Parts: sequence; C-alpha cells; structure tokens
Amino acid sequence: MAKMGRPKSDAPKLNTLSVRVTDKELQKLKDYADSHGMTITQLLHTGVNLLLQTPDAEVQNLSP
Repeated sequence: MAKMGRPKSDAPKLNTLSVRVTDKELQKLKDYADSHGMTITQLLHTGVNLLLQTPDAEVQNLSP
C-alpha cells in the first residue's frame, strides 16, 4: 500500500529564521496580513522578494 500524506516538496524549506519585533511592529504586521488575507509568513516572504527585486539605489531610499 502507498504511503499516505503530503507529497514531498521539490524545494523543501528546512531553514528557520527568527526576528525580534516590538509589540507595535507585530500588531502592524498582523493587521496588514489580516486585511490582505495573508499570513505573517506570506507577508514577510513577499516583502523580502520585493526588496530583492528592487535596485539597490531605490532600497537605500527606503531605509528609516
């Protein structure tokens, strides 16, 4: 009999990344993710991918 369960991924995500944020930052992330129907993980993946696709000169202008 074949094994049951989720099929193996072609690109498994084996690494964990931890980020410390303030209560206010976490609430902003939750609010944004909820209002856009995303999880915080999806939100962060999207943000990182957008930054990686943006030219360095434009990213430097985004820094606080």
